[in-house]
Amino acid sequence: MLTIPRPRRLAAAAVAAVGALCVSVLPAAAAQEAAHSRAVRADVPAPAPRQAQAAAGATTPFSVYEAEAGTPGGGAAVRSLTGAPTTEYSSAALEASGHSYVHLDGTGQSVQWTNTTGQPISFLNVRAGVPDSTSGGGVTGTLNLYVNGVFRQSLSLNSRQSWVYEGNGNYNTSDDQNPADGDPRVFWDESHTFVTGVPIPAGATFSLRKDPGNTASFYDVDSVDVENPPAPRTQPANSLSITSCGAVPDDTPTNGAADSRATDSRAAIQNCIDQAQAQGRTLWIPQGTFYVKGTTGLHAQGITIAGAGLWYSTVYRDVPVPNSTPLAALFDLTSCTVRDFHIDANAVSRSTVGGDGGAMDTTGTGWLADGIWTQHTMSGFWASGTGGTVRNSRLTSVWADGINVNNVSLGADTGNDLTVTNNFVRGTGDDAIAINSVNYNTNSDGSKTYYNPMTNVTVSDNTSIAPWGGKGVGIYGGSGHRVENNYVSDTARYIGLGAGRFGVNGSDLLSATVTGNTVVRSGGNAYSQGQPALHVGNGGDGQNTGTVDKVTVTGNTVSDSLYDGIGFSTSTNTLLEDNTVSDPGRNGIAISPPFYPAPTGSATVTGNTVTGLAAGSSAFVDNSTGFVATLSDNHWPPPAPEGPYGGAPAAVPGTVQAEDYDTGGQGVAYNVTSVNGNANGYRADGVDLDNTSDTGGGYNLGWTGGGQWFRYTVDVATAGTYTLGLRVAAPSAVAGALHLSDAAGTNLTGAVDLPATGDWQTWATVTTHVTLPAGRQVLTLDQDSGGWNINRLDLTAGTGTTNLAAGRPTSESSHTDVYPSPNVTDGNQGTYWESADNTFPQWVQVDLGSARSASRVVLQLPAGWGARTQTLSLGGSTDGTTFTTLKPAAACTFDPGTKNTVTLTFPAVTQRYFRITVTANDGWPAGQVSEFQIWTT
Repeated sequence: MLTIPRPRRLAAAAVAAVGALCVSVLPAAAAQEAAHSRAVRADVPAPAPRQAQAAAGATTPFSVYEAEAGTPGGGAAVRSLTGAPTTEYSSAALEASGHSYVHLDGTGQSVQWTNTTGQPISFLNVRAGVPDSTSGGGVTGTLNLYVNGVFRQSLSLNSRQSWVYEGNGNYNTSDDQNPADGDPRVFWDESHTFVTGVPIPAGATFSLRKDPGNTASFYDVDSVDVENPPAPRTQPANSLSITSCGAVPDDTPTNGAADSRATDSRAAIQNCIDQAQAQGRTLWIPQGTFYVKGTTGLHAQGITIAGAGLWYSTVYRDVPVPNSTPLAALFDLTSCTVRDFHIDANAVSRSTVGGDGGAMDTTGTGWLADGIWTQHTMSGFWASGTGGTVRNSRLTSVWADGINVNNVSLGADTGNDLTVTNNFVRGTGDDAIAINSVNYNTNSDGSKTYYNPMTNVTVSDNTSIAPWGGKGVGIYGGSGHRVENNYVSDTARYIGLGAGRFGVNGSDLLSATVTGNTVVRSGGNAYSQGQPALHVGNGGDGQNTGTVDKVTVTGNTVSDSLYDGIGFSTSTNTLLEDNTVSDPGRNGIAISPPFYPAPTGSATVTGNTVTGLAAGSSAFVDNSTGFVATLSDNHWPPPAPEGPYGGAPAAVPGTVQAEDYDTGGQGVAYNVTSVNGNANGYRADGVDLDNTSDTGGGYNLGWTGGGQWFRYTVDVATAGTYTLGLRVAAPSAVAGALHLSDAAGTNLTGAVDLPATGDWQTWATVTTHVTLPAGRQVLTLDQDSGGWNINRLDLTAGTGTTNLAAGRPTSESSHTDVYPSPNVTDGNQGTYWESADNTFPQWVQVDLGSARSASRVVLQLPAGWGARTQTLSLGGSTDGTTFTTLKPAAACTFDPGTKNTVTLTFPAVTQRYFRITVTANDGWPAGQVSEFQIWTT
């Protein structure tokens, strides 16, 4: 499920044992210490596996040791995500489980753990990253394993199926392997092996160390899964071994690429499948790696396919890369049972060219997938039908979805009573687990094929960790679904757990229960959206359409979200009850968070707890005027009152940064009709901020729109008239863009027109004036029309900085229609004086009330007018009768490129009256002036 980007501007799916093998047999104390009983966490560093999760996640036969919870040695460094992402791109820490890892880049550097499982360790699965080659395509290398400080063996690692690049227009793709394009992603892959010699005993130390023979420039270690697998299963009765049909195993380790000398066993395996179907027998996959080469997969119906165990039996898909033939899944299965084997592939992306193709496409009735380990395929399970189950399986380093249950796989139109339970999913390139109800698909001739909405799907007790390109769990349409007791953590870019609908062709979501789940360190900044950790509503895939109704969200725990803990977009009759949100990166619960609008909707929000709010964050924010939220018996701090951002008012004279609007939230400190900001690391509310390219950097206020406003508390040192410099950017000119008002709503500046600067990040300063009393006060920046950004407001005062003419009386030789002379001193460039037509000379003058010294006059016409030249002169008088020429008649051009402003300078004189006389105008047969400003210097 890919999230689709919103426009820039808007008005806005391992080792899982089978059956009894999944039950931990550790003594009680050891079981508590190891991660056998529940999903892995990465909350508290300690030299032991992550603590068991008593309430959420998969029960697994292995323990996961996070690298950052081990002991670094020899100068090795722990690297961690230190804050929410400020860009839409990825990083190794962001894609790591626990959002942390250990970096080894020098000889002798290591990370060490102690075997606290209470059992011997005979099998390791290492999640690690090694560098790409300089030209792309990856490298191979080794990293050494030590037990109790003694070298045991070299582990083979590679980067052949990682390191893709998003720069140069490749954002959110996985096809580009050219390092020159920059912005890498997919830093991690997983490699497994049996421990050479005796198993690592309980209580022993084991470590991974970079020695002189480990020649990669660095090794990043994210985690290691440890276990003691059972002996291989023996061939069951009434079964047919694929070797009896001619399949030949290959014993050369793949290490990220196929063995070119391996035998293609595809035809032999398919022949055995056909015989098993005809004879009513089980298909047996013995120990070994069996290759399926080329672009054709395997097809089976109504049989059981079983292996010796997912540590021992592998079916490996080898597709010629680059590939041009669209691929079906390796296994095309109808009403089958599959269990106890491993699927791998040589794919290097999720697209045809990279050798994509799923592991298993499944449909029918009563099907079962039990104890399957899938790696490096496009998807793990793409499954429809009725009464099917995926359980006790691992999916690691999968290019797209891990487990996608749907109503379309293999031509089906139904997806009912499906179960996804006790699976471990890590490092997927799309949703780890998804319920995907499709309403229709459009055919090549333009017609549409419709499907039955999915019903009664259960997703329970699964662990979803570190998807680098999708959600941990996604609910997309249908009804009667139950998502419970799952553990989701460390999403790199997207929502952790979402309940909504997928795209314009997805089914509406008409009911679902989401309960007892744990969501940790989730959310993300894909497309610079600052996505919440848990989300309810349409738009979770980037399409804000369709119905999301009657979603019950109860007893979930959301902790350490990157941005908002829980977010709502458009949805109705949601019950959010008895959930706990702790330490959110932004706000606790948010209606209409950035890029997830909720113009309408309803929810009951009751009995929820929010703790650990950061400064400037809120437990609950409602950015919608049309979403009805009924709140009761919630436990969180009260909202902060309005106040200056940072605690101290901005000083005037001085600079007011536009992003530093007051605290207090929607309707108090600001009013916005949508929240779209992408500078999510700065303000907790996520409102309307960009990273600015203006001088000095920082942030600017954007996504302007009529009726929006922002308040600023200032402290004015001295009463007086101040020059207001507005640092703005606008692709096109905007007439009447904004005005500044006081706490009483009085318009202090009049409407301010903005010129075209050419781009959203091309900046210019627009000047007007404002008269302010002394002392602390609140100013409101009112957005009257959209289409512009603002970086700051500069207020200056002092000698030569006061417009002497502001608000002063005027007179004129004549005026036409509704364009009298008082318009020239009203501080509004959009209003103007215009004399009678076709008669020259014409004049307009300002009375300063007393003789004042001046040496500069600034004349303006409306900023949006076209260029014109007026011939004019400037006179001054002390009595209003006798005038002295201060500037003789000259042709003066008003150019919209300079905001239609003309400046006249002259030796300082002391006069009471200043008069402009116009004798010609090539733009209109009359004298025209919108602003007549008189300055001391």
